[in-house]
Amino acid sequence: MGPKDSPYGSRVPGSVTRLAAQEPKDVRPPFQRSRESLHHVSPVPSVRLVRFESADVARYYDQNTANFLARGQGGAQGTIHRAVWGEGIGSREQAFHFVHDLLRARIAESGARRILDLGCGVGASLEHVLHGTEVAGIGVTNSRVHTELARTRLGARATILELDFCSDPLPGPVDLAFGIESFVQAADAEALVANIATVVAANGYLVLCDDFLAGAEDDRWVREFRKGWRLSSLLRPEALDALAVENGFELVEDLDLTPFLKLDRSRDRALGLLIALTRPLASMNAILESYLGSNALRQCLKRGLVAYRYRVFQASGLQSKEPVR
Repeated sequence: MGPKDSPYGSRVPGSVTRLAAQEPKDVRPPFQRSRESLHHVSPVPSVRLVRFESADVARYYDQNTANFLARGQGGAQGTIHRAVWGEGIGSREQAFHFVHDLLRARIAESGARRILDLGCGVGASLEHVLHGTEVAGIGVTNSRVHTELARTRLGARATILELDFCSDPLPGPVDLAFGIESFVQAADAEALVANIATVVAANGYLVLCDDFLAGAEDDRWVREFRKGWRLSSLLRPEALDALAVENGFELVEDLDLTPFLKLDRSRDRALGLLIALTRPLASMNAILESYLGSNALRQCLKRGLVAYRYRVFQASGLQSKEPVR
């Protein structure tokens, strides 16, 4: 995937300059570092942002997952992320697995034998990525509901752990760690990247498919997106790149998937009308607040305020790895 003339984006030629090489390295465990250093590698926000803790995100999913599975277009497959209508995609089911298939290709190409799903949801992504392989899979989630559903779905095929991926030690080492629409909900982006760096093996990969800030962070639609979906880590790509370099990762692939999202479906327009009628009540209802975030995301994507990107980082192997747990 990702030739230089790909319509989605490109692999990044060469290596990224290691900006952190001249800086003293913080040797504290990643889950004990403060959020302050994040502002040393990215611009200080121009507006006061609402921060959400891990418990807030867990509660969001515990309250909303049944609705996602019952009414979401990917619910029948247990998929709680977007469909991507990339090149060669002919059905909705294929579109929901587009990102999964990018992951499968990366795993096969790299020879990864042990992978970690960061924010595994109900286990559908791991199920598809692991299908027909002998790769060992581990999923982590902070949601009790997701933990139970993922364990039921995957059984002995994968290990599912309930933990906070920012502050709790992660299981490792692993050859590849990935997160699909989960990084933005990290309570502390710096702590998460540093934590991941302790378990990804030398020359292993971190793959993040997620939303990245592309416009004004104080825009009304960006604020509603953050609030509705409990987002504390909606970063600009260059801010994530700086965190990655600081923790021994370099960017090797960057695909913009935004053009391959369907943003004007009849259900999207109906949701916009619903939100227009119920916005004053949204904060009093978990489902309505989630819909508020979904509608705001659509507006952000249409207006170029947010971009949906598939980004791959490779580990240099400079970090010490925790023993397998």
